[in-house]
Amino acid sequence: MSKKVKDVSNEDINPYELDKLSKVPSWLIILILKYWAAAAAVFFIAIGGIDIGFDFSQNQFTDYASIMAESFILVVLIALFTAIFINYIVRPLTRLMYNRRNNTFRYNMINMKGFKSFILALIYSFAITIILFFITMLLSYKGWVLNVFGRSDGGIEPFTYALCFIVVDAIFLLIKNLIIMLYQRIKYKMQIRGE
Repeated sequence: MSKKVKDVSNEDINPYELDKLSKVPSWLIILILKYWAAAAAVFFIAIGGIDIGFDFSQNQFTDYASIMAESFILVVLIALFTAIFINYIVRPLTRLMYNRRNNTFRYNMINMKGFKSFILALIYSFAITIILFFITMLLSYKGWVLNVFGRSDGGIEPFTYALCFIVVDAIFLLIKNLIIMLYQRIKYKMQIRGE
């Protein structure tokens, strides 16, 4: 046996040593995951949906009712895929990063387990998708949508949609965290008074 091979013992490995990946803040990881989830939902439905038979181009419709019906179907499908990605990819990773020193639950709107979590995520995603539908229509009307994929019609685009999703989600998270903080302060003051 050659002397070039080093004998690695258990004394050389420190399991409590911080690695380079653990120095990345958890809020940044969750932010990137949410951005990816929103962009992926739009890409798979609005842009990639043409491959599986969903054509949401507004050129084929002449009346306002059929345009609104197709837009509603698009909103429902984007909300469904966003709920699936948020509930089954982002939420478990948020739970894995949680500890006493790092409360990652404050970066996620829904933090429970089970099928009830998916239902609540679907309702939350549907509400956000409706808000983002009008924001995207306004941005498209003003011409402020990124043109990464070379689309000439404006319309919905994954990167702009995901950025708007992060902003709207942050507003909802701020409201949720403020309500939780106020509830905890009121509860603490009631305990101090002995009520």
